[in-house]
Amino acid sequence: MADGKRRAIIEGLVLVIISTLLARVGVAQLIFIAPLLLFAVSHGRKNAILLIVLEFFLLTAINLAMSEGLPSTKEEWALFLIVLYIPLSLSAAGITWLVTSGMGLMKRLFMSLLLPAIFLGAISAFIVTDRALSSLLFEEFRNAFAVMLGPVFGELFPSIDMDVLSYIVIVGILSFLMPVLFCGVCASAFIYETAKHSRESEWEEAVMRFSFPSDAVWGFIISWALVLLLRFVSVPVAVPVIVLNAAGVWTVIYAIQGFSIVYARVRKHSSNVRSMTVLIVLLLLGTVVPGINFIVLFGLPLLGVLGNFFDLKKLGVGNEDHS
Repeated sequence: MADGKRRAIIEGLVLVIISTLLARVGVAQLIFIAPLLLFAVSHGRKNAILLIVLEFFLLTAINLAMSEGLPSTKEEWALFLIVLYIPLSLSAAGITWLVTSGMGLMKRLFMSLLLPAIFLGAISAFIVTDRALSSLLFEEFRNAFAVMLGPVFGELFPSIDMDVLSYIVIVGILSFLMPVLFCGVCASAFIYETAKHSRESEWEEAVMRFSFPSDAVWGFIISWALVLLLRFVSVPVAVPVIVLNAAGVWTVIYAIQGFSIVYARVRKHSSNVRSMTVLIVLLLLGTVVPGINFIVLFGLPLLGVLGNFFDLKKLGVGNEDHS
């Protein structure tokens, strides 16, 4: 075996191990495809896609082993599909990102969400069209929720109805599932693109000058206007869930533009700072530091939106349009 192939196999195995560990550790699973995308930098997109497929089948096998074999009932299949949703969706998004190379950024971002949205719709339809199955799954979640958090809520709110609380939590999770998934896709894609362009001096300038088309802000405005409108209109629960997901996705999009503004301002004072360093600092502030995380999570999208109306970067040159 040639030394190059041996090194590629060893590197691929190491990345698969890292990816598998990330996929098993809480919120880190949202970026488990990042190491696999990095394989494309040195070994090409086709090999990286094969590695992503291999990793998905490995995660599937691990889940099957933990559940002691293939599901045998409809309820078990539904739970199995729910468990596999995030790895399946992120794997599909990673492959989509690789095969859409050369397209505009906004198109790539929305295309990366297409298959996850389809998967979510298919799993939801599989569950909600069977009333008995829906009831069984709700009871499973309610019991698990009561065991984990029931004593806490029982002390704080003695008269709380666990059925109502469980329903609110389920709707809340579904309402923000796509934006959370989208954050993982964006972070993984940025890690990959930064590594891919690490030897290009223009990359940091491109990040600093990046902006979405000015008319894209209407997607953000309309989606959140619909969220407010639905507070006063009685509609099936699926409608606000879909609208909240859309509004959340647009919020993440403008958080990207907000990040570009922050990075541009930082570079005005320190030209040696890298965009990845700024991203890591913002992620730590947004997830670890109480109080500051609120500012980061809401401030970045707000900055991004305001950037459509005011020159917050003040670079002295026209912003580059990556749409």
